[in-house]
Amino acid sequence: MSMKEVTLGRSGLRCSYLGFELGPLQAVGYEKGKELVSRVLDRGVTLLDIGMPVEELQKKIGHAIAAKRGHLVLAGSFIPSTPKVFETELKMTLRALKTDYLDLCQIHDPDYLPRTNDHIGVYDAMIKAKEMGYIRSIGLTTATFEIAQDALEFGWYDTLQYPWTEKSGQDDQDLLDFAHDAMMGSISLPQEGYPDRTKEELAFHRQKEDHAALFELKEEGLDRFLSGWEE
Repeated sequence: MSMKEVTLGRSGLRCSYLGFELGPLQAVGYEKGKELVSRVLDRGVTLLDIGMPVEELQKKIGHAIAAKRGHLVLAGSFIPSTPKVFETELKMTLRALKTDYLDLCQIHDPDYLPRTNDHIGVYDAMIKAKEMGYIRSIGLTTATFEIAQDALEFGWYDTLQYPWTEKSGQDDQDLLDFAHDAMMGSISLPQEGYPDRTKEELAFHRQKEDHAALFELKEEGLDRFLSGWEE
């Protein structure tokens, strides 16, 4: 059985429906990190969330994916501050990863909906980076329902990352349907650890269109979890 692939809405990014957030690699060495990443890539995973712009973390990820970059969708998140800070962090991230671009550049957990010509200017800085070829798509991560809803209604983002799970209430499930109707790729926020109800959790995400599910990459329970998508 092959890993299901999805297209993340109008971003056009094609990747596995199951992906991993690599922040936990900060706690392991370079070779261990490479081993863990290789284990998930060997099972058909092509979506990797590289976490926040931490240079040591990005160097470990760059080491782990060096020979496979062209087959992967890399998503990175940046806290909205100033255009200058974003530009500096993006350059550092690309340099550490040893790549020329990010497939998906996300504004992380803002307390308002960033947009063009607003008072912060980070959204416009991302548009500029996209025009220069440093990023391919622009996304938003949030756990705030109202901000997620506004992002869908205004249509300024290619993807939305939100805490959808098998246990999501009806409002959140309606939001996921809204994302599909709006042709906005949907990605679940990374869950800490692996769910006990692996088969049910993965089935919930696998049946959705234009949608991918993220989990934190941790060694404990990883092989058992990966076997769940095959059941």
